Amino acid sequence: MDQISKLGMVFLLGLFAVLSLIVAAGGHHNFQYWGGLGFFVVCILLAFYAVHELTSGHGKHSDHH
Repeated sequence: MDQISKLGMVFLLGLFAVLSLIVAAGGHHNFQYWGGLGFFVVCILLAFYAVHELTSGHGKHSDHH
């Protein structure tokens, strides 16, 4: 069940990232453009972190021998 919630979080972060790019593309003012791009970067970074936690977890799959 925990993996389903993390997958849902990745999906929502991706959706918010796309929506923030739409806001940035329609931005005619400096704040709307940079705010949309900034929120996009935050969403993508959080999505990457969530995928990292989903795939590797808390040290479950260690590459160290």
